[in-house]
Amino acid sequence: MTKLSHIASEARRQVGKVAESKLHTLQDTLTTLCEAYWQELRGPEPNTPLAHALWSATPPLSDLYLGLYGAGDVRLDEVLEGIIPSRGLAALVLAEVERGDMEGVHIAYETMMSLETPEAAKVYAEQIASVLRGKLESKKLPRNAKREPLCKALAVLIDHSGRLDLKAITECIRLLAADQNDPDETLEQLRTALDETGIQFKSIKDDQVHLDLHGRERKPVRLNRILDTLLEIRQVRLG
Repeated sequence: MTKLSHIASEARRQVGKVAESKLHTLQDTLTTLCEAYWQELRGPEPNTPLAHALWSATPPLSDLYLGLYGAGDVRLDEVLEGIIPSRGLAALVLAEVERGDMEGVHIAYETMMSLETPEAAKVYAEQIASVLRGKLESKKLPRNAKREPLCKALAVLIDHSGRLDLKAITECIRLLAADQNDPDETLEQLRTALDETGIQFKSIKDDQVHLDLHGRERKPVRLNRILDTLLEIRQVRLG
């Protein structure tokens, strides 16, 4: 994982010399636009538990930014006012650093670097468009997946949710760990798929995921480790 100090330094370099007040205005405007874009993309509120959980989990701002960029949305052009897209994304990187959102920081940084050439940006934007619509199709896994049951389990959650972000995956885990009075068919399909990995999620408490492996309780896994694994899977699938 790239060091935070390097990410902040690179983002500051790409932003260039700009007044802090202007930078903060740009960050606030981009955040509002990205969140509004998600409201449009996600559509009507669904009724089933799993679909509703994913509907409620806002994707990383940088993914939404790239969705706007890939769609050629004129609202993004109006906000950027002629500055190159990677500079706008660099502003989001710095905003995520200030908020302390580690997932947001690393994903925004990766996206910022993807915009260095129009060709690479186009391919990446198409992949992110699939993610935002819950239609990620790639089944690629990191090399360590064969010896890492947790990695396999997270890949199953990704395949069934179509999402690659910690917020969405965490919501999936919470649902799996909760007693369901009204069973969701898609949730039951997810449980069945997870059975093959040997992982059963029990709860999330104090930023730790409690789970069993082949029926035996294991040491809780910190959300930071879940994030590291998700970022690794994301890099493989979108790389």
